[in-house]
Amino acid sequence: MKNFSLVINVLAFFFLLASITPGVSAFTLSSVTVNPRGEQAAGTPLTVSAVIDFPSAGTDTFPSDNELRMSTDLLNPRWAPVLVLDGVETNLLQESRESIPIAGYYLSYPPGQTVQVRVTLTGNLPQDISPGRDLLNVQELDSGKNILKTARLDLPATPAIPVTILQAPTKKPTTKKTFTPIPTDTTPPASPAMACTGILAITGAAFLRMRKK
Repeated sequence: MKNFSLVINVLAFFFLLASITPGVSAFTLSSVTVNPRGEQAAGTPLTVSAVIDFPSAGTDTFPSDNELRMSTDLLNPRWAPVLVLDGVETNLLQESRESIPIAGYYLSYPPGQTVQVRVTLTGNLPQDISPGRDLLNVQELDSGKNILKTARLDLPATPAIPVTILQAPTKKPTTKKTFTPIPTDTTPPASPAMACTGILAITGAAFLRMRKK
């Protein structure tokens, strides 16, 4: 009975130790560069270069049953992953979709070997850059597709659109103009015949006065 109790206590101790020991990280997103950098307008082509390391802290560099998955919210994404094993590069399958998986057996090597994944991602910046949308998202999944670890970068911000305030055009002061009619003489002009009759009448009257004298 004592031996049985001792076995139970030892097992309980190991279960407790396993529950409080943090899991070993199977990958590290060691470097990321983005070109062009900073705020960009929607639709701008971006190139993301990332290096993912696999430190051999356990029995292997990466669990062979697990999966490394990379995803992005860039538009028209294009992935070009390269496996680097002890300095020797091997091109992996290129993909043109939102996410790509890399099976664990491609990444699982004995401790002491240097394993990296260098990936080049190209795509266009979308209009929607709300929080939670990824420029790059790297995850480790176990055999049951449970997420064990995530490393991610947000999409870069787009520049704010300046608000243009339109002002009504200023009207030039105008002078009110009124129509001024051309002055006219209301007295009708004398006709030539009437003028001659008047002259003859004056001449005749003068002639009569001279004869009476």
